Amino acid sequence: MLSKIITTTNEFYKLEKDWEKLQELDEDITYYSTFEYAKAWWDVYKNDKDKSLFVICVYEEAEIVGIGPFIIKKEKRMFLEWNTLGFLGKGDFLGVVLNRHNNNELTIVKEMFNCIDQNKHLWDRLNLTHIKNNSKLAAFLLKQNMYNANLKYLIECPQLKFKQFKNWDEYKQKFVTSSAKKYRNKLKREFDYSFNIIKGNEGNVLEKISELHKKTQEYLKAVEGRKDRRSLYEDQKFYGFLDKLYSNNKNVITFMIQDKDGKLIIYDTCYLYKGVLHSWNTAYDPNYFKYSVGKVINYEMMLYIFEHQISNTFDFGAGRYPWKFEWTDDFMLVYQLDLWNTDAKKGRRIKKLFEYSKRILNKQV
Repeated sequence: MLSKIITTTNEFYKLEKDWEKLQELDEDITYYSTFEYAKAWWDVYKNDKDKSLFVICVYEEAEIVGIGPFIIKKEKRMFLEWNTLGFLGKGDFLGVVLNRHNNNELTIVKEMFNCIDQNKHLWDRLNLTHIKNNSKLAAFLLKQNMYNANLKYLIECPQLKFKQFKNWDEYKQKFVTSSAKKYRNKLKREFDYSFNIIKGNEGNVLEKISELHKKTQEYLKAVEGRKDRRSLYEDQKFYGFLDKLYSNNKNVITFMIQDKDGKLIIYDTCYLYKGVLHSWNTAYDPNYFKYSVGKVINYEMMLYIFEHQISNTFDFGAGRYPWKFEWTDDFMLVYQLDLWNTDAKKGRRIKKLFEYSKRILNKQV
């Protein structure tokens, strides 16, 4: 096997056919690692001076059998500067793309990490986040002493697998609480709401949900004193990325509850890929707080998915929030691989400073 590093945008775009072929062969892949998602992200961020492509292609007899979608990002903290090698894009699940039909996935991943190791002069920190615990990438990292010690638990991702239930009634009996039913009936009675499903950016849905999300964050800051809250839609580049991604995209599905006048009460916007519906962002109008509209939209979404069978799994997104576990008792773990290039003087020095600052913070707590 041989590896090649893709560093230019034109070379990256030429990978489209090979990438899409591989992603269909790789059962580990989520929507966050598809070419469609990666391209939309890079289209927006490609001119950033602090980011450069480091996409590793692994070849076997002139055929691409693996793609490692990485970038190198320049980072700063106070007086420190360093280069971090991480995944291209941002999502709840990230990873590499592999040909899973030759039963040599770990060999392909090994070649990628040999390439990373051979190019240590380009990076000071290796920080790969949101690695699925059941992926071949995780299996490889757990087998290697140098990576195993630096592979840490990051967070849970609650998931509901629909096939474990015969039907909606069986699921409803186990997970749908009386309070969810009560609030659903109350909201319906008082506002005669409608439950709608939007694909892509139909009806300028991105603009509508972004405005509601910003309104929610302002409420949390003003009323609950959550000064840390900030809407992700305020970032113009990230909004530009979403605008590209949502455009004419059947893989993007937004669930909405609106009152009888069409006013948006709550939404949950998702990505559908390979039978998994990934929820990645939700917000509600604070004026409806007392109606527990989160319970209502989850009720409507689960019912809709059971009835229309649009997915096999609903992924609630990263985060150990109690409200998610009201609807499922299953979850997936994700890992983070974080290590410094201690072969270089700079990497050793920054690692010591990071460890020192962490100890100081722990003492303050």
